[in-house]
Amino acid sequence: MYIIQKKTASRLVATSMAVALLASPVSSILSGGPEHVAAAAPVVDKSTLNLKPIWTKTLGEPSRLNTQATLIKNNLYYTVGKKYVAFDALAGKTRWTYPAAAVSQTVTDDKSVWFTDATGRLIKLNAATGKLQWKVKTQSQPGKKESYVSLSLHAADGVIYVGDEYGLTAYNASSGKVKWKLKGSNYGYNLLQTGNILVASTTINGALTTSGLQGIDAKTGKVKWTLTDGDHRDILFSNGKSFYTRDVTEGIDAGYAANIDEINLNNGKIMATHSYIPVDFVEAQSASDVVSDGNYFYVIEKYDENQKKAVVSRFPMDSRSKSEPDKTYVFESGVSEWSLGDNGIAYIRLENGNLLTLETDTGRTLASVHYKGVPLPTLIGQDVLVVQHGGHISGVKKAAASR
Repeated sequence: MYIIQKKTASRLVATSMAVALLASPVSSILSGGPEHVAAAAPVVDKSTLNLKPIWTKTLGEPSRLNTQATLIKNNLYYTVGKKYVAFDALAGKTRWTYPAAAVSQTVTDDKSVWFTDATGRLIKLNAATGKLQWKVKTQSQPGKKESYVSLSLHAADGVIYVGDEYGLTAYNASSGKVKWKLKGSNYGYNLLQTGNILVASTTINGALTTSGLQGIDAKTGKVKWTLTDGDHRDILFSNGKSFYTRDVTEGIDAGYAANIDEINLNNGKIMATHSYIPVDFVEAQSASDVVSDGNYFYVIEKYDENQKKAVVSRFPMDSRSKSEPDKTYVFESGVSEWSLGDNGIAYIRLENGNLLTLETDTGRTLASVHYKGVPLPTLIGQDVLVVQHGGHISGVKKAAASR
């Protein structure tokens, strides 16, 4: 996934949507310096908010689709069948296609794009033309009539990191040559890189399958530390010295729906734990997700069948454990996704098919549109949103910036 700097970006992967038809990892950019630090965004002109589509494209019958989609700036990359498509999401037009079935997200440096395909190849294409630059076999090759399983794809500092059933492999982004490879646990959720430390979540198999974390030297591939306490899947953000991750360990004992650990990047030790939303039984009533923009934690609670409502609670990142939220937001349907945009704007997908634009500081709904089909992750680009619903994708022009 890339560096997530405090006060700049949201989360890495929406794990609650892992079974969604159109997977929606956060777009990755490959760079040579301090990567992925977002510039201060201009103020959003709320008077121009409109969630109605400017174009809609039907991809096919949802039950037959195996689609990966990534939106980078205004460029959408997705797969239908055995065709990889580069699509201008603002104009609603296909730019080029390539004969491959991507099974990972797409990463880019603006000049080239990389992805892994169903046959177990890491492929590099020219971003402008789609022309093949190189392709190499990954360490984990599928058997006959099987598809390669991609667990993670990350790009930083001229290196492409591939996580699969073999382990974690670092490839030179220019040549495709292997720099190092680390065989072991499945690297299946997300990656974060801060300086020379690459943090990877791994699968721990035992009486219960949980997720641990490892701190890896990004240059050599050597494991510097391992954290197996808890069940850490999401890496929320990093401030350069530590990072925040949700511990999703659940049980029948009384506890808290949201437990967020701050972990030292250099040694993997838990520095502090923030616990919010007390519950009687964690298994029966918990948080379905936690999202952060580096200023706040947004705890998405499970839909309450008795009260017929869904609640999202906001906590400032420096709130002490057991604190009350500074804001709560109530919805008539379950929240399937909470995506953070510019300047306190959130885009919310509800299970009833509604897409909302919310002003988080006031709680005002600024716009609302209903989309037919199963609600899938909404991708946020530079000037456009891509709404995924059932077997369709729709483009929505973002609000204009006030200068």
